[in-house]
Amino acid sequence: MQITEEIKARRTNTREQALLMMDMVPLSDTDSKYNLLSSAATYLNDPEVIGKWIGLIAAETDTRLQADMLQRLAAGGLQPIPDKEAFIQLLSDTLQQNESRDIILPLLGRFSITNLTARQKLMDFYREHNNADTRRQILSWLLIPVEASEEDITFYREVLEETDTVNKLVLVNRLLLQNKMDSEQIAGLLQPITPDVIKEMVLRYCLDRSLVLPEPLCELVRSDKNPGVRRFSIQLLAVHPISDTAVMDTLLKALQSDPDEAVRQAAMMIFTYSISLTPANIEYLCNCLLAEKNVQMALQLLQLLAPYSVNNIILSEALWTLLDKPLQANVAIGIYDILGKQVPVNISFLDKFVAAYDKEQRDDAKAVILKAISTAMNEGGEWNDFYLKALQAPSPAIREWAIRGINMIPLTPENSGAVAAAASVLLQQELNRDLRINLARKISKIPLLPAETVQIFTRLVDHDANDQMVSIATYVQEKAIAHTGGSSINWDQWLYKADVSHETDGIFPHLWVFYEENPKMAKKILYACLNPANANSLYYQNVSDVDILEFLMVNDGIDDQLVRYAMNKLLQADLGYEGKFYHYLLIIKSNPHAPELKPALWQLLETRGNNIKLIQFDELLRIVWGPALEAEFRQRMLQQQTVNGLLPFLKYLSVNNTWEPVPSLLKDAAKLPGVLEDSAFKNALKEACYSAGIDFDTLVRTSAPPPTKEVEEGPGFAD
Repeated sequence: MQITEEIKARRTNTREQALLMMDMVPLSDTDSKYNLLSSAATYLNDPEVIGKWIGLIAAETDTRLQADMLQRLAAGGLQPIPDKEAFIQLLSDTLQQNESRDIILPLLGRFSITNLTARQKLMDFYREHNNADTRRQILSWLLIPVEASEEDITFYREVLEETDTVNKLVLVNRLLLQNKMDSEQIAGLLQPITPDVIKEMVLRYCLDRSLVLPEPLCELVRSDKNPGVRRFSIQLLAVHPISDTAVMDTLLKALQSDPDEAVRQAAMMIFTYSISLTPANIEYLCNCLLAEKNVQMALQLLQLLAPYSVNNIILSEALWTLLDKPLQANVAIGIYDILGKQVPVNISFLDKFVAAYDKEQRDDAKAVILKAISTAMNEGGEWNDFYLKALQAPSPAIREWAIRGINMIPLTPENSGAVAAAASVLLQQELNRDLRINLARKISKIPLLPAETVQIFTRLVDHDANDQMVSIATYVQEKAIAHTGGSSINWDQWLYKADVSHETDGIFPHLWVFYEENPKMAKKILYACLNPANANSLYYQNVSDVDILEFLMVNDGIDDQLVRYAMNKLLQADLGYEGKFYHYLLIIKSNPHAPELKPALWQLLETRGNNIKLIQFDELLRIVWGPALEAEFRQRMLQQQTVNGLLPFLKYLSVNNTWEPVPSLLKDAAKLPGVLEDSAFKNALKEACYSAGIDFDTLVRTSAPPPTKEVEEGPGFAD
């Protein structure tokens, strides 16, 4: 308790000393004042000392000393100051002194954060002075509070245009956050001379609130050097549908000539989804199309308007009106194309297009008009003549759209004549192949075609290189033959197909049926079909060479040439199974007196005796050789130099075992030197003996040559 009292007493003594020293300050010279104040400043944590100190500051006339006293006071903090309002007033009164300004402004700034009086003093001083550094320092303090009063907002607006970019950015941000900027002020900031960072912030503010100011935004689009700002401005203009022709003009110029691709793309997107087609805008855009010299630009604008024309009859009518004016050719074609797409849903346009087709002189334009007409749903009738007439146009494009129109006509009995009459264009190879194929397929569905139409399809078979077209044409020929008989057959064409093209489509089965109508040509065609090059084609027609040979055998007989063919097949072809051997032998049997047949039959036995039916073969040999067969058989058999050469003869004798010369022939075969030593020969001979009812051992014993004397005597005793 005593220590506490001593501390209090000592503190009171030091305060009294400080107050005493400050009482001496007004009576002292300048140097003494500095010394006294320096000693007293140690006690500037006491309210009474601070109050006395502030009074001395107010009374001091030496501005430098006054500034030093303020600095010492500020170093101790502002919280202990008892009468802050009085101190603020003192600071305000001494603010004009240049020596104190750098100290006073931060002090007032620190007070201004929470004290309205200090803030007002700083605002007043800001208005009274033009020094940029001073103003910047004041403004930095005044912008610290987040919540701004009405006085602050008024001040911010007042000084907005006087500040540098950095502070102006903060001021604008503060005003925008408080929603304290009207449209006029915002428009003032949306100028090309405004710093980009501020413009971008204001543009974002406007976009967030869907605030569209057309005039300043258009000015930015036209004049701002920053492509990002121009693009942002265009995007902001698109927030609401654009109905102002001045804005349309700005956007169109940006689309035409802005140096930045992204800006041009943004302008194009607005035309795609954000224009409002008021009558004034439609008139403006039509005038642009009429006046635009750049064809590509005009076509681009036209394509941008295309989606709107479907649902906007005023725009469609305006485009129709443009067609009566001196438009560039490509632009007029573009308008025809756009309006033509409405024909399927707006049939009232059809009459306009028909009238335009008759009036238009340019082939490319007529083609586009005909394209629109051909997409309309029609039932034929008067359209038949219209399309058939268009098929005579010199322009391939017109003819192609005429084909499309004919392809859409319903294939009724009333329309079938007109559809068939279009067949002539099938021969025009310069036209689109798929269109011609579709038309050919449609014509092929007509039950009974005129002869001249069938003739056109006949020419297609000869000259068209497309497999689908040839297949359709062949079908038409077949159907004509089925309806009218052999008179529709082009025999020369069939011969050319079989002999040169190696195609047999359409020939069978009609040739079987109508053979008698032209047997001479039919025979030539069948002979040509036997060419191995036709094998695949015949396979797909389910016709074989045996079918052809048997047909000829029945109808016209087998000549020497066909015998040679059958024999070559027997000798060389890989026939796969024995069944065909039977057919070829049967065919040869129908002409057994062919001159080349005798030697060929022996060659057949020697090379393929294991495959052919030897009973059938024996019958053929008997017919060909008659009584001389035994002698010829023996001679051929004994001429063989190998066991493999003998085996087919032994098999023949085994199968045809009832033939009278068989025992004699087997004995002759067994007499050949060295053959009995071969197991294959021995087995074959046993089988033949068994089949003929001959004892094998007896045959061998009686057929073997007698042993020599040396062999009979055997080895001598001396050996």
